[in-house]
Amino acid sequence: MNSVERIILKLTLIVAVMLGIAACGGSGGADEPGGGDKPVTPAGKIIVDPQVEANMSLIPGEERNIRAKDASAAKTTDVLVLKGSKTFECAITKVSNTYFKFRVPSNLVDGTYKLIITRGNEISQELFTSKITCQATNMYVADKPASERYTLKGKVYCGSKGVEGVLVTDGVTFTQTNADGHYWLKSDKRYQMVYIVLPSGYEVPTNAALPKFWAMTTTELNYESQEQHNFELIKKDNTNHRVLVVTDIHLANRKRKPLDLTQFEEGFVKEVTTEYTGRSNVYCLNLGDFAWDAYWYNNSYDITNAAAQISRLPFQFWSTMGNHDNDGRTTAGEDVDLRASLPYRKVLGPTHIAFNFGKVHYILIDDILYRNSFPSSTADPLMGQRDYSCGFRADMIEWVKQNLSYVDKNTPIVVGLHSPLCYWTGAYNSGEFERSNWKAFVDLFNDYKEVQFISGHTHVNRMHNINGYGTNLYENNIGALSGVWWGTSEVTGGTTTKVGALNLCSDGAPSGYMVIDAEGTSRTWFYKSVNEADNKQFKSYDMNEVRNFFNSYGPANKFITTGSCKNDSSSGSPTNTWTKKEYGYEEADNTVWINVWNYEKGSFAGYGNWEITVTENGQQLQVEEIFSGYHDPLSALYEIENFTLTGSFPSTQSSRNQVPHLFRVVASSAKSTLIISVKDRHGNVYRENMERPKKFYNGDITATWTLD
Repeated sequence: MNSVERIILKLTLIVAVMLGIAACGGSGGADEPGGGDKPVTPAGKIIVDPQVEANMSLIPGEERNIRAKDASAAKTTDVLVLKGSKTFECAITKVSNTYFKFRVPSNLVDGTYKLIITRGNEISQELFTSKITCQATNMYVADKPASERYTLKGKVYCGSKGVEGVLVTDGVTFTQTNADGHYWLKSDKRYQMVYIVLPSGYEVPTNAALPKFWAMTTTELNYESQEQHNFELIKKDNTNHRVLVVTDIHLANRKRKPLDLTQFEEGFVKEVTTEYTGRSNVYCLNLGDFAWDAYWYNNSYDITNAAAQISRLPFQFWSTMGNHDNDGRTTAGEDVDLRASLPYRKVLGPTHIAFNFGKVHYILIDDILYRNSFPSSTADPLMGQRDYSCGFRADMIEWVKQNLSYVDKNTPIVVGLHSPLCYWTGAYNSGEFERSNWKAFVDLFNDYKEVQFISGHTHVNRMHNINGYGTNLYENNIGALSGVWWGTSEVTGGTTTKVGALNLCSDGAPSGYMVIDAEGTSRTWFYKSVNEADNKQFKSYDMNEVRNFFNSYGPANKFITTGSCKNDSSSGSPTNTWTKKEYGYEEADNTVWINVWNYEKGSFAGYGNWEITVTENGQQLQVEEIFSGYHDPLSALYEIENFTLTGSFPSTQSSRNQVPHLFRVVASSAKSTLIISVKDRHGNVYRENMERPKKFYNGDITATWTLD
C-alpha cells in the first residue's frame, strides 16, 4: 500500500468514526424520557457530568438523588457502588433525565467513598468521591399499594425516633403518624403543601425566623411511588410561653419619611431584638397584609423581600395571609383565590395552619376570597383590581372542623385571621357578623370553653363579644403595626433619615401588637405600643385645650370650620364631610376624654371585666362611654396636615375611623387634678394623675407629638 492509499484509508476511518459519534449522540435533550431507553455514550459512560458532592449527609434507608447534566441512560437494573474501607451496593429506584435516585443501605457507616455506577460486567463508571456522614434516623417509609391511592408519605421524628400521633395535613384532609412516625396521605395536592400540626411539648427547626413545619409538593399524583416529605421535631417544654400577635405590617419600600422599611427596622425589629434575644418560648403570629400587592411590581418588593426583612427576628414567625398578600397579576377566573396565594405559600407556607404551644391550641386561617377582577384599574395592564370579599373557602371550613375533632373541649383556643368576624364600620360594638357565611365557621367553636378570635385589617383596636353566642367566644380586632400605613411619622418629626415621634393607628392608638402570656391553660394579654412601656395603655385629653387648639391654630381652625373636602380615594363618596362635634369642639366646659386603646367590652370566659374610674378632689366622677361618632384628637392632627397641604385626603385615612374605646368625664373645674385609674381583665391597674390645664398641642405642625 503506497502513501496515498494510506492517507485515503485514514480519512475514511476518521469520517466513519465521526458519523458513528453523531449517530450515537442522537438528538438528545431534556425532553427524552429516562429509564435506560437511551444508549450509553461512546466513551462508555452512563451518567454525563454528574454533580459532584464533596460531602454528603445520608440517612440509612432513605432514597437520595444524584443530579447530572444527563442521567437518562441509567437503568433501574444498574447498581450504585459505594467503595471505601467497606463496599456497599445501592439499588437504583428511579431514573430521570437530570437525576437518578438510589436507596441508601441501612447498614452504611461514615467514611470517604468512591461512587461508581455499574451495569453488570459491561460498564463501571466512577462518578466522584465524597465524604459521607450518616444520620441516625432511618427515614425509609415504604410505599402503599397503588390501588390505595396515596400520593404523599413521610416521617415525623425527634432525634433518632419517630413520633407517634402527630397530625399531618395537606390543607384539606388529615392523617396521624403511626408508632414509627410514618404517615401516608391521600392528597389531591390542590394547595401543593404538606405540613404538620405542631404537637404540645415540641418545637420545629427555624430557617431565617420561619418555622420548618411545612413543605411544598409537586402537583404530580403518583400512586405507585408516593412523594416523601419528613418533618423534624425538637423536644421543648413550652407550657409557659409568650406570643406576640402582629398584623398589617404593609412592607412595600414606599417613599415615606423615612421609608416604611426603616420605620419597621427602627421600631418593631429593634424593640423585639433587644427584648427577646436569648429568650426561649417566645413566638410571633402574623395575621396578614405582611406585604402590599399594589407595590409588588412597581416597587419590586414582594413577599420574598418582606420575608427577608424579618429573617433576623429572635423568634419564630408563624403566618396567615391578608388581602394584600395575594399576587395582583394573577388572571381572574376559576380558583383565582388559590392561584393568587401561590407566591405567599412558596415563601411563608400554608394559608391555614394549626399548632399547639404548651396547653393552648392555635389556628391561623385565611379569610379573604380574592377576585382580582379585570380590566385593570391601574397603569399596569397586567394588574387586576385586587378586589376581594371576606369569607372562607368551603374546604377550609371543613379543614377546621376536622382539626377541632382532635382538640379537647376544655383546651383554650386562639384563632388568628385577617379580616374581623364582626362589623367594623357603623355600629362598632354591634357584634354582628360582617359576612353571613361566617356563622358556619364560628358555630364550629360554640362548644369549646374558651375561644379568642384575633383579627386585623381595620387598623384599629376594637374588642367585643359575638352576638348570639356565649361569653366563651370573644373577638379582639387589634391595631396595625404600620399604624396609618407608616404615614404619621412624617408629621411627628420624621425625615428621610429619622423616624418621627409617633406612628398612630386610625383610632388614635399607637402602632403596636398584642402580647399573650400563657402559663398552662391560664392566659393574660395586653396591647404593646411600639417604643412605649408595657403600662402605657391610654391617653387623656383636656377638651378645653383641644378647643383652644382649634381656635388658635390657623390650619386647625380652617379644618374645623370648613367641614368638608375632596375624597381622593378610589372608593366612597367623592366628598368627605365632618362636624365640629366629631372632634370634640362642642364638648361642655371641663370635659376630659380618655382613649383606652385595648378596652374590652363585655365578659369573656370567666376573666374579669375592665373598670375605669376617675376621681376629682376625692369625689368619683361619672364615666361615660362615647364610642359612636367621635374621632381621636391626636390622630386628627395627621388629617389636618393632609388637609392643609393638599386640600383633600382619603376617606379611609386616619381619624376617618371613629374611636370604639373612648370615654368622657366632666370635671367641676378647669384646673383640678384628676386621678384616672384603668383596670384590665387580669387585674392590672394603669394610672395617671392628670394635672390640668393639660396642654394638647403647641400649634407647631412640625413639633414632636407625645402620648403623655
